[in-house]
Amino acid sequence: MTRYCISLLLLLAGCGPPGNIPGVTANTELAAEAAFPAVPAAEDSLELSNKGKPMFQRFGCAACHSITAERSGLMGPPLGGLSDRVLSRHEYDHLQARRWLVKHIRDPQTFPSPYKQEPEYARTHMPPNPRISDEDMRALVEYLWMLR
Repeated sequence: MTRYCISLLLLLAGCGPPGNIPGVTANTELAAEAAFPAVPAAEDSLELSNKGKPMFQRFGCAACHSITAERSGLMGPPLGGLSDRVLSRHEYDHLQARRWLVKHIRDPQTFPSPYKQEPEYARTHMPPNPRISDEDMRALVEYLWMLR
């Protein structure tokens, strides 16, 4: 219960409009471009992923998502193999797929997951995360990208 409450507080702290927060692009489309002006080089991708791993916990993602392909009894869809699923929906365009992930994490109601159509996830709700900095979002998305 305590873990759930802490995760909920972390999620709520990320909700609300970003206003003039340094390092946060308020417009979701522009935020995706700011986080990913290009696909990171392999060595940069690994470094970003290592920075993004603790963010997955800090931002409360682990409260709802597993990092394997199994749901493990959690509310949200599993994130193992996420990059393959997102790539297939974006014609294998690595840049557009990463940008979509940024937009989905920032504003999941405007950019919903395809899982939203599945009955087991129909009543779940991912909160918006407009206050994550562009740099942190880049690292978080790169971490998610590496999950297999």
